[in-house]
Amino acid sequence: SALCLGFMEAYVAFSASPKIMAEECRFYYYDHGYSCAIKREKEGNSSIDDDIVHRYCWGYHYDDCPRYKSSQSSSGGCYLTSACVEAIGLSDDCYELVTLRSFRDGYMRSTPNGMADICEYYLTAPLIVNKIKESANAKTVFEKIYHELVMPCVELIEHSKNEDAYKLYRSYTKMLQKQYVADLL
Repeated sequence: SALCLGFMEAYVAFSASPKIMAEECRFYYYDHGYSCAIKREKEGNSSIDDDIVHRYCWGYHYDDCPRYKSSQSSSGGCYLTSACVEAIGLSDDCYELVTLRSFRDGYMRSTPNGMADICEYYLTAPLIVNKIKESANAKTVFEKIYHELVMPCVELIEHSKNEDAYKLYRSYTKMLQKQYVADLL
């Protein structure tokens, strides 16, 4: 798909570019210039200027970035967070989300395709969350994600079955992408 291809090109540039100083903002990448995935999604153009990069992307202040702020829902565009917080009523720092974030930052990042999968999630998850929220049965869908993805992954991680958790995450994510955003990918 065009989105994934563009993402992979950006990821390769991100991985190989010595001009990247840090990964502070998860939406920032380098693709023949400073780029923002949020800007690309909303405006069709990903180019951002030096001032924005220095002020928000590299300064650990992306929470203050006007584009970042406007892109966030209560779940931050994360269907895992929506499943836990909005459907089940847990806190944003619940055991399940802390476990999954640690898994993402540790195990997933260490795998050959981990960073690509993480970045793809950040690009597609907000689109999936928006599509689910547009449906009449959004709470039921998020509850299903909690019971079919969140809890099984947490249990696998607890039993040190990280590869199995990663496979479940990948297959479920691909299913959600096909169901909710296939026309965009």
